[in-house]
Amino acid sequence: MLYSSFRIREMELKNRWIMLAMHTGFAEGNEISEREFAFYEARAKGGAAGITLTLAVNEAGGLKGMHQIGNLSLQSLKELAERIHQYDCKLIVQLFHCGRNESLENHEDRPLVAPSPVPSPIFKAEPKEMSEKALAETIEAFAFAGGFCKSAGVDAIEISASAGYLLSEFLSPNTNLRTDAYGYGTNQGMNFPLEVIHAVRENVGGLPVILKVSGAQMMEGGYELEDTISFCRLASKYIDCVTVTGGWHESPIDQISYHVSKGAYAPFAGAIRKYTALPVIACNRIHDGETAERLLEESLCDLVGTARAFLADPQFANRVEQKELFLPCQGCNRCITSVLKGQEIWCGFNPEVGQEYFENQRRKIATRKEVVVVGGGPAGMEAAKKSAERGFMTTLITEESSLGGQFILAAKPPKKDGISEYVAYMEETLKNLGVQIIFGQKCDADFLLSKKPYFTVIATGSQPSSPAIKGIENGIFANDILSGKVSLPPQSEEGQIVIIGGGVVGLETAAFIKETDQERKIKIIEAKTTFGKDLGALSRPLISQLRANGVQLMADTTADALETGKVFISIGEQKFFLQGDAILLATGAKASEYADLTMPLMDERLSYALVGDAENLGDGGDAIKSAYELFKRLYLA
Repeated sequence: MLYSSFRIREMELKNRWIMLAMHTGFAEGNEISEREFAFYEARAKGGAAGITLTLAVNEAGGLKGMHQIGNLSLQSLKELAERIHQYDCKLIVQLFHCGRNESLENHEDRPLVAPSPVPSPIFKAEPKEMSEKALAETIEAFAFAGGFCKSAGVDAIEISASAGYLLSEFLSPNTNLRTDAYGYGTNQGMNFPLEVIHAVRENVGGLPVILKVSGAQMMEGGYELEDTISFCRLASKYIDCVTVTGGWHESPIDQISYHVSKGAYAPFAGAIRKYTALPVIACNRIHDGETAERLLEESLCDLVGTARAFLADPQFANRVEQKELFLPCQGCNRCITSVLKGQEIWCGFNPEVGQEYFENQRRKIATRKEVVVVGGGPAGMEAAKKSAERGFMTTLITEESSLGGQFILAAKPPKKDGISEYVAYMEETLKNLGVQIIFGQKCDADFLLSKKPYFTVIATGSQPSSPAIKGIENGIFANDILSGKVSLPPQSEEGQIVIIGGGVVGLETAAFIKETDQERKIKIIEAKTTFGKDLGALSRPLISQLRANGVQLMADTTADALETGKVFISIGEQKFFLQGDAILLATGAKASEYADLTMPLMDERLSYALVGDAENLGDGGDAIKSAYELFKRLYLA
């Protein structure tokens, strides 16, 4: 079914893949730039049946870096539609108003507006309650935006009423405290969104109108699926299709990270489809063909929507159809995190997002010059890829028996297996590019000097670091447990595993152990007040799961000394000790030594650069980006 056509009114879609709306932050001025054209064209060329562009309906509704209908050139929107149409792809425009959902800093001198002055738990700022005049002007702005898009040759309109943005705020008793006709007490707050939808329909005639909703708010006291069904049924006289997501951005239940099962929120779409008889687009964690096909076969949806699969790999739809490996979205949330901070969108695994126009200008050079990449981790793989794409004879050398580096360990914890798919994709890509890969050989000065490469990339990564704690030799590096290099001893009657360090390595090592041995007692100690700071918002579902599995977390706790089977700790001025069958060290990393390579290169005046952890310690996304940036700023010809 996935690659069969589907019709919404007069709009014929060549397959069932819809690239959903996502805010890129790329907008500058009142024209759609060549950078944006290239970004969307790449995804249209990659097989999407429809691509959704987000446009703010007025100044108050726009996010930082988002085009607004009142300022946007009609001609540039026409050009985008024409460029998209070249690839038998339809252009859908989402009419958007952020409501209270942006920071005051990013909203600059524009006031945040909402149904009621209830602050967002994400951004904290209190919005201004919309007056009757503001409400009327907003309805008019939505209607005008619809007509504007129709004039530009857009194929369909989507109205955003999801995720905690303006229209959805009217639907929730948590955010709509009004007592007038638009208050929650009157028709459950549906009057204003319905008037908006009606006004848009009046102004677009027979153009397909899609309504985007959250299946449920997923917050205490918020609206439920039954409420959303009622809303969609009332709207059904004006709309032709419904895009159905999970909850709101601020919902305590995770929405789009790797902690969410594939297609987990599609049942929301299935229920709306059943009780409204409208075609639906299912969303959230649909990043592979198998999941999409399953949802269609189970009649949970008519179309499948994904934004981040196309973000990670512009050729996603074509590659799924052709059963080729594709660069998989990892659900790492780097994209949404950057957007919520008012930054340009970026992908932790595809550093070329937003660089498509730049890449189109870079032509492969004709050269026999050689580049040697030392290290097969994320930075090394990306460096070898870009080197070969630029036209260099490229050799990657690694002392490991496979590619991946730290990603091999990163794929071990629960729900992280997608990283292995990324490594497999990169290995195939490097082979297709003709990169020579030398496994199981440590690179030394003799190797480099025998080749005398035009350029050398040092991507030797990092290794665990030991804190200055007495008796540290009694600890085991957490990485050695993840790799299988060291096995845990049997659990004693009163014993437990003590993990020193509550960052990503400590938390994920605990999850890894619990997955294989549910009965293990584990205690994680962390000197800081919070756990998982290096994970950002992803720490919340992981920590919740660990606690549910009985893992104890002790913050503000310092490890003072280690002995066999004991960890001596301090909590404030109090001194204690913990029994430990094994003491695991998740206490950070340090760059691997590389001076034995760089010194001889300098002596011979051979050029080199450091990337990844060799340059600056960071995560896998940072490593990949640093390797890409090297080949972006240096035109090695």
